[in-house]
Amino acid sequence: MQRLCVEIRIRNRNGPVAGTVSLEEQSEWTESGFMNALGRRNFGMSLLKKENVQICDTADNWRDAIRISVQPLEQGGYVESCYKDGIIENIEKLGPYIIIADHIALPHARPEQGAVKTQIGITLFRQDIKFDGKEATARLFVTLAAKDNDSHLDALVQISELLSDEERVEKILESPDVQTLYHYFERI
Repeated sequence: MQRLCVEIRIRNRNGPVAGTVSLEEQSEWTESGFMNALGRRNFGMSLLKKENVQICDTADNWRDAIRISVQPLEQGGYVESCYKDGIIENIEKLGPYIIIADHIALPHARPEQGAVKTQIGITLFRQDIKFDGKEATARLFVTLAAKDNDSHLDALVQISELLSDEERVEKILESPDVQTLYHYFERI
């Protein structure tokens, strides 16, 4: 089983961090057990719209890949145009923190860096995108825009569960068209 390196910091409203949950440990929990631990419910998988799913051949570089992966969210009004710049700046400062597993990137930035509404975009590149300073590459970009610090936590758990299955990831990476790619993620 593939391990994902995603960490969720659970904050009290207007307060300090109430706890941290590592999604690489998530495989030990059932989704409902994790949701109950967070005191959340699954409100009906509406964080991905088909128009935010795309397949592209390649990108000139990782910065271009970020711009491409954010574009549907920007066009849909889920993020401001500065959101992609925020992600790029964060990667330049922190390194490729968005690489969460082999071939998988989770581009995201802080809500105040231009997120307007919570939504996910899925971009599959046919060719690997290489990041500076790290040998890892990514083809699947699961771009997350979160309007606040908690509205996306349920989606992260579902994404983690979906992408922890290596065979499923291989199938996702070989999706022949947008409809097939969307089908893998439509429950998020």
